[in-house]
Amino acid sequence: MATTSQNIYLTKKEKLSCKTCGVQVPKGKAFVSESENHKGTCFRCSPFVGYVMLPPGDAAMTRRSKKYSASCGVVLFWNQRRKRYERKGQLVEESAIAKARLECDSDKELRALKNKKAAAIREIQDKAYIIIFAEAIRHRYPNCPKNREHEIAVHACEKYSGRVGRTANAKQFDGKMIDLAVEAHIRHTETNYDNQFGKGKGKKEIRSIVKFDIKRVLQQWRCN
Repeated sequence: MATTSQNIYLTKKEKLSCKTCGVQVPKGKAFVSESENHKGTCFRCSPFVGYVMLPPGDAAMTRRSKKYSASCGVVLFWNQRRKRYERKGQLVEESAIAKARLECDSDKELRALKNKKAAAIREIQDKAYIIIFAEAIRHRYPNCPKNREHEIAVHACEKYSGRVGRTANAKQFDGKMIDLAVEAHIRHTETNYDNQFGKGKGKKEIRSIVKFDIKRVLQQWRCN
């Protein structure tokens, strides 16, 4: 039988009401629901009372403990800086964690070898992607200073950075994503953007100040 999986939000809303007992769920507390916009239950009315939290970071443990647990609660917290929910771990039965740990211990060396090979392949692929992304920048901005396209690509495509080069559209070499990567580079290297901070101006105001300088440089780099 497949494991039943539910989301557990450490809610960012001021208060929500449990559909089972009617108790209000305050901000920062667990709310079990498909989303914060759907009806859900407080943690006490959920099936996860007595379950154990398994932190993220070990994909094999995460996958296998879910497989052995009757239910799985994916715990999500609100990242204010990134404006999105992110995974904090999962709640599963304690016995499921024990079974998963035994299974992981039995093939630990084999998985380590596979992961090492996979990491080497990903590194080669990432380097190739950066080269192609840089070529796409040069094609779109032929007057970009020499070797600057590579500098832009490395920065935009940095792993785990969340920058535009890691987005799905950028990997399709979407023109808008390339423009955003180039704009970000120009903002920091061709304008006085960074020097404007600490002078009583907000980020939005500073971006507005340098907007026309960025546009001017973009036009210069794109002209054939």
